[in-house]
Amino acid sequence: MQALFTLTPAESKRLIAKAVAAMPEVRKAKQEGYLIIGRGSTNAYIAEELLSDSLEKEKYVAGQVIKGIFCALDQGIRIQPITFHKDKVLSVDPAELIGKLGSGDVLLKGANAVDHKGNIGVVMASPVGGTMGQFYMAMKAQGAKIIYPVGLEKLIPSVELAAKFGGRLAIDRSIGAKVGLACVTDGKVITEIQSLNSLFGVRAVHFASGGYGGAEGSVTLIVEGGDDDVNKCVNFVETVKGEPPLPAAKGPCKTCPILCSFQGREEGDLPVYLR
Repeated sequence: MQALFTLTPAESKRLIAKAVAAMPEVRKAKQEGYLIIGRGSTNAYIAEELLSDSLEKEKYVAGQVIKGIFCALDQGIRIQPITFHKDKVLSVDPAELIGKLGSGDVLLKGANAVDHKGNIGVVMASPVGGTMGQFYMAMKAQGAKIIYPVGLEKLIPSVELAAKFGGRLAIDRSIGAKVGLACVTDGKVITEIQSLNSLFGVRAVHFASGGYGGAEGSVTLIVEGGDDDVNKCVNFVETVKGEPPLPAAKGPCKTCPILCSFQGREEGDLPVYLR
């Protein structure tokens, strides 16, 4: 049996969140070790699923693509990343735990690109590489796991090629923040395809992309499997349809420290699309 449906970016984030929250390694890390939910819009949905509570998800980000530009949310507005230790939420900066993390512990890391090979691209505006600079090498050295939840709206032809370009000091002009891109070739990627397979045992195929009138960034999928599995899948998808898009949370360009064409500008001097 086959079935077709379209997911907006917000609907995809909710689907992925439910799948990641149900993953055995995520549940085990949450209950028996450390589970760090890094900042990111998709990760905000995952945090809601694991907390069984709502968040101001638009504040659970650092770097973001908003109002048509690369940007970063002010430190004073951001929500601190959520860390679980033995099923309890710790009030701690995750960076303080790096030396304690080991096999069985998990970091959920947001991503900005994914390609057909499963390579992950992570944009970095910080001169020290942000979360990737803090965690990637240390967690690889200690045997802890990094899982990258990312929607197919972020599918690009080649992360390896893209990562050869960019950089804060290499870009001469930009409309938005100047950034670099890390290419991760060994990460565990969770898109809509893996989410649907893990939740329902169906094969999912990325069938089409795009739309308008509120469907911008959407992905259309076809799933295939036994009648019961496909029907359970589509019944579930109906429950995430209508997930509202995230509102925009953006600090003033006047006080933003990110290298950007609009850095230091007063509100009245900004392009209309940024006001």
